[in-house]
Amino acid sequence: MYKIPEKLEKTLLSYIKKTYLPKGHANPKTADQFTNYDVKFFARGAAELSQCFTSERAYLPKNYLNKKELRAGYILYFVMANFLKMRFCLEAAGALERFAGSSTIKIADIGCGPGTASLACADYWRGQTIEITAIDQNTGILHDAKHIFREFAEDNAKLKTVYSNLHPKNIRHVLKEKFNIIIAANFLSEIGDTQKQAELVSALLANHLETDGLLIIIEPALRWTTRNLMKLRDVLLSTINHQPSTILSPCLHNLPCPMLATNHRDWCHMYLNWKRPDVIEKIDRLIGNRKDYLKFSYLIFELSHYRTIEPSHPIWRVVSAPMHSKGKIELLLCNASGLKKITRLDKDASDKNKDFEHVWRGDLVTYAGTNFQKVF
Repeated sequence: MYKIPEKLEKTLLSYIKKTYLPKGHANPKTADQFTNYDVKFFARGAAELSQCFTSERAYLPKNYLNKKELRAGYILYFVMANFLKMRFCLEAAGALERFAGSSTIKIADIGCGPGTASLACADYWRGQTIEITAIDQNTGILHDAKHIFREFAEDNAKLKTVYSNLHPKNIRHVLKEKFNIIIAANFLSEIGDTQKQAELVSALLANHLETDGLLIIIEPALRWTTRNLMKLRDVLLSTINHQPSTILSPCLHNLPCPMLATNHRDWCHMYLNWKRPDVIEKIDRLIGNRKDYLKFSYLIFELSHYRTIEPSHPIWRVVSAPMHSKGKIELLLCNASGLKKITRLDKDASDKNKDFEHVWRGDLVTYAGTNFQKVF
């Protein structure tokens, strides 16, 4: 179960109250507490953003973070959840081991918002020198990112903020160097169609990522945003396969996405089990949400070793939640051979397939006939 660092929660709540609570609403007796009144006050911005991000994202104003109440709502309600999504991706990429010998790790946080991914990197690499370039088109949220990062990060982590509306034509002028890690979290779905996204990401891969580097893309787990990410995946692989590049996770191959080709209904996304902070639980009750699990879609590209799992290989990625029905459990698996739905009847339960009861969306498993085992 993923948990929010106590220091992060305290830093965010303190900053939100100090920066965004109007003086007329402040109570000197509770200056050091985030009270139920504060939760109710800032939950309005969180509720408006939540509705836009889920059901009305296509109509979200480009500069929605110009509104102070929306910036505060975003920092309060979305940063902690997105922080854990980023931490998961860093762990899935084995980034700690990959850059263990580096004197300085250079990171670009594209469309950084309040610096959520930057905060996750600072937490992940405590004790190792990292330099982060954080880019966003909103000066208010860049101000927030700078101050929150300063309060949370240790001295080994440096953050430089850059004001820019990044697109393929200006990318060389904005990013003037190469990076070990480039992060685009909740950014690509806001910049246009798949072709525009592909142009930007292709430029990042070709000109701004070190040869052993990682490109991490995170998007909301909505059907349309995720299926667009799946389409982007296929477009990118069709244009960069001449390079020594591959998808490190979640895909086990560089072939066209089997789920995308199979139907127009399903979308490949991830669930994380987390311990909701009390403040998030309170906001959920106020705005009618149930943030029991963290849902998102992601891709991690690496520019190092061309790697793919052949169709005959027994390793699979679980791409569905366990589907329970009377007398059976079903799972949807994916690897280079395509999608496969497998079933275990309750009456056939044995030591060879007991992991059917313990896997979840995103897990790696081995499957060959009657043998089914989770890969740890």
